[in-house]
Amino acid sequence: VFWSSAGTSEEYNLSQAHECINNFISHSWQTGRWPKFMTLCIVFNSRAALMTSWFCAVLVYMLEIETASALPRSLLIENYHAGEIYLAKRGVFGYVVCPIVFLLTVLFWQHVSRRQMVFLDKLCIHQTDARLKRAGILGLAAFLRHSERLVVLWAPSYFERLWCAYELATWIHLGKSHICFMPVSAAALTAICSTGLFAHSVILLVAEVFTGKDVTMEVAVLSATVVCTVVANFARIHVSELSNIPNQ
Repeated sequence: VFWSSAGTSEEYNLSQAHECINNFISHSWQTGRWPKFMTLCIVFNSRAALMTSWFCAVLVYMLEIETASALPRSLLIENYHAGEIYLAKRGVFGYVVCPIVFLLTVLFWQHVSRRQMVFLDKLCIHQTDARLKRAGILGLAAFLRHSERLVVLWAPSYFERLWCAYELATWIHLGKSHICFMPVSAAALTAICSTGLFAHSVILLVAEVFTGKDVTMEVAVLSATVVCTVVANFARIHVSELSNIPNQ
C-alpha cells in the first residue's frame, strides 16, 4: 500500500462505508514506506508484542526450572564459587523463543486482533476517477469528524505537505483531542534498540557456547559498547529531527 501514492480501482475497492472510523492515519508520501509500516506496527501492535513476549519469558522460565524440567537445560557452563569449579546447566530457549514471539507479534498481530476501521487516503479516496477523488477530498473534514483518533506519522517533511497540515488543523478545529503523534524515527529507534538487545544476548550466548564458561566482563562490556554506539547514533538522529518541530 505504501509503495507509492498512486492508487488503483482495486485498492479503492478494499475500502468500505462505515459510520465510525477508529483511526485516521495522517502521513506524508515523501516518507519511506518501510519507516511508516514499522511505525504503524509500533502504534498498533507493540503493546501486544510486549505482553506476549513477557508471557513467553515467564512460561519458558517455569518450564526450565528444576522442579518442572519440561524443557531441557542443554548448555553446560563452568562456574566458579568459593575457589571451586562446578558445572551448571543453563537453558537457551528464552534467548530464541522470546525475540521470535515479539517480532512475529509486532508484525502480524493486526491479523488476529480486534478489527479496527482505519482511514488511509490511498484506499479511501479514489485515485483514478476524478469525480470520486474530488468528492473524497471535499469530504476529508467529514472523515475526520467521524474518527475517534488521529494517528500522525510525523517526519521532517510532514508539515511541508498541505494536506497533512490541513488534516491536523481540521482535527484541532473540530475540538478533538485524541491524537497519537508518532515520529517515524521513534519507530526506527525502537526497532534498533530491540535488535541491539537481541544481538547482545546472542553474542553472550555464543560466547558461552564456544567457551563453555561464564562470559567475562570484558566480552560483555565490549558487546554492550558496540550495541550502545549504534543505538546512540540513531538516538542522535531522532533527537535532531524532534528539535526541528518548533520551527515548523
